[in-house]
Amino acid sequence: MTAPLPRNTTEATARSTGAVPLVAVVPGGALAVCAFLLAWFEHGSTGAADWLPYAVFAALLLGTVLAAGAAALPDRRALLGGAALLLLALWQAVSVAWSPLAADARDAALLTVFYAIVLLLPALTLRSGADRLALCGLVAAAGGALAVAAAVQVATGGSPDLTFEYGRLVFPIDYVNGLAAALLVAFWPGVVLAARRSLPAAVRAAALAAAAACAAGWLMTQSKGAGLGLAASAVVVLAVSPARLRLLAPLALALAPAAAAFRPLTHPYAVASSPGYAAAVRHAGWTALAVAAAAAALGYGYSALDRRLETGPTTVRLASRVAAGALAAAVLAAVAAFFAAEPHPGRFVQDRWRSFKHLPAHETASSHFASIGSNRYDFWRVALDEVRRHPLAGIGGSGFQVAYLQHRRSPETPARAHSLELELLTDTGVVGLALWLAAIVPLLALTAARARRPAAVGAAALGSATLFLAQASVDWTWTFPAAALPVFLLLGAAGSTGEPRLRARAGLPAAAAALALALFALAPPWLSARLTASAYGEARSAASDLRWARRLDPLTTDPYLAQAALAPTPAAALPPLRRAVSMEPRSVGLRYQLALAYLRAGRGQDGRRELQRAHALDPGDVLVGQALRRTG
Repeated sequence: MTAPLPRNTTEATARSTGAVPLVAVVPGGALAVCAFLLAWFEHGSTGAADWLPYAVFAALLLGTVLAAGAAALPDRRALLGGAALLLLALWQAVSVAWSPLAADARDAALLTVFYAIVLLLPALTLRSGADRLALCGLVAAAGGALAVAAAVQVATGGSPDLTFEYGRLVFPIDYVNGLAAALLVAFWPGVVLAARRSLPAAVRAAALAAAAACAAGWLMTQSKGAGLGLAASAVVVLAVSPARLRLLAPLALALAPAAAAFRPLTHPYAVASSPGYAAAVRHAGWTALAVAAAAAALGYGYSALDRRLETGPTTVRLASRVAAGALAAAVLAAVAAFFAAEPHPGRFVQDRWRSFKHLPAHETASSHFASIGSNRYDFWRVALDEVRRHPLAGIGGSGFQVAYLQHRRSPETPARAHSLELELLTDTGVVGLALWLAAIVPLLALTAARARRPAAVGAAALGSATLFLAQASVDWTWTFPAAALPVFLLLGAAGSTGEPRLRARAGLPAAAAALALALFALAPPWLSARLTASAYGEARSAASDLRWARRLDPLTTDPYLAQAALAPTPAAALPPLRRAVSMEPRSVGLRYQLALAYLRAGRGQDGRRELQRAHALDPGDVLVGQALRRTG
């Protein structure tokens, strides 16, 4: 079939001595587990209060590694990527000064810091090809476990409303596209491990089962953005990796069972309003489990056959070139088939463009994959308008949601621009986008270079990163740590070298910086959120809790909202609400709450004035409009 991939010297040495280099994988493996926990227990939450404790843990882990002298110097491209991410975080933090939502802008900066830490940890700790292979396996295992656990819940969990929404999987992550991203970032590690001839057959079968389970979970979400990312990653990996021939078989074996089960996996969408909906949902869950089992059997059989077949290097090179030519020919054939089947290509494009610009009033397709309408066109229209008005520095971190409410033409109220590049341009301007490119371009160049070598992590990192970034270009999946953490782990693994080892003294300044980030940047907002939540349940300590919450996080308005909610009289709720509005004067929600408080306190004129200001900030808000009419 194909020749085995050669092992690098370090890995061969480790295997020959019998060493099992698990210690170096522990930090990265712990973060792979964190990605699973964020998806399962935090439901993939993008709220800072939910992911900040994981970020604190990661920063403390990085500081420990650096202080203990367990770090090695990574590839300079990985260092450049990490440094550029930290500079982007700094610029996002600076944008707090002109952001309409200061706390959200700060949280965006902390999320970027979190990603930089996750990138650097494996880059500093992994020492051999075996280490990188092990981390790749842990990422595949975490993603596969998430997909299988979700399928079990769907098949046995009772009410379909707990796991599906409008016929699409929303468990355990409540946003279908975020869930699809979290599943598919583990797809390529599973495929690459299944192609690894040196691994035991059972391991290769499990890796293929994990990849197939992730593909089945994606089909249940029916996320078009994730599908776009998967297609883009397949083209990039097969074009760049010289091991494309070896990857083709496990790639096909991972996708084939899910493709064969396409109808039952997507059928809940077609019957979402019919009496058979619950049965269709349960059947989809059982089908996903069957897909994983079938892939495991196929993977075991393939690995057994693969071990028996030997081909020479000349045959492998020739077959690889033939495969590359076949891929190019398939793309050209698809283009030719389109023009042959569509007599009016221009009209076809115009029709699809019109469909894309408007969300359909009624879905008639049997699958969400067949519908391209959404409100993204309107999101992007507003984002581009803001970029033209504020090209250099943007409108401040997380400013898009405020701008969109004022200029929207749809009923949606998105917090993000549904495009990472547009969001960076809108919120942080050309400076922010340039810093992001300064981080991503070296990292992608690094993974592309690694993918041209036999090491498994290069192709896995290139595939996962391409998939994730392609989807993030048309969605807001960048803000889901459950999806992003595995990607940055793989990128960091691709940037590890293992030599030379840093002395503890040399790492102490960086360790001190990591500790400072954990204690003074990441922990205070999290503790503030915990104290605010505690105030609602403990009336006796509420005043003290909220006072400390304000001290720990002076940017957030949540303690003032809690103080207003717990106020004994309508009049007592006014001062904290006025303070919250003074902190975020362009927040429609805060002005609406202040208006209602004025009305409850018998100050109708003040209440109407706040409603008018809220209406000016969001003319399409139905509740504000109704309240204005009642007070008129």
